Amino acid sequence: MLCTLSCLLFSQSLYAEDASVEYKIKVGYLFNFTKFVSWLDDRSESFNLCLLGDEPFGGLIDPIEQKSVLGRPIKLFRLGSFFDPKKQPHCHILFVSSSIMETLIVQDIENTLVVGEGVGFIAQGGMISFVNKLGKIKLQINLKTLSKSGLKISAKLLEVAEIIKDDNNE
Repeated sequence: MLCTLSCLLFSQSLYAEDASVEYKIKVGYLFNFTKFVSWLDDRSESFNLCLLGDEPFGGLIDPIEQKSVLGRPIKLFRLGSFFDPKKQPHCHILFVSSSIMETLIVQDIENTLVVGEGVGFIAQGGMISFVNKLGKIKLQINLKTLSKSGLKISAKLLEVAEIIKDDNNE
């Protein structure tokens, strides 16, 4: 299984012909981001993956809680449509679904990898966006917002992504 997930990260030709396959690929990416992004030290007992908005994964993401990152178990938090980093557990990864993207502008969330969907997500302050181009899931990465967050990203991840250097590029 780990080999399969690792292959997902390095394949640039992933086909997403139906929603189930598309979201299985996205779950694989979310897990693999944990291997290619470095977070500042924190005292969380778990590695927290938060889902904001209408959840597109269904049960496809649940098995991720059987894995661990940096010696800590992964814990899923389904936040619904409300996100307040001061009132909720620290999210190491915050996935913003397309259902809420238009009403959310992501700003200054420290030590959290903010991931979403669609070409407009980067312009709204997202760090990594899943973009479906010709039936293939591609990554767009905004280096500017990543650097503001305090996160460090591996060159290996940058190699498989389209780099967005300006918040207004799509």
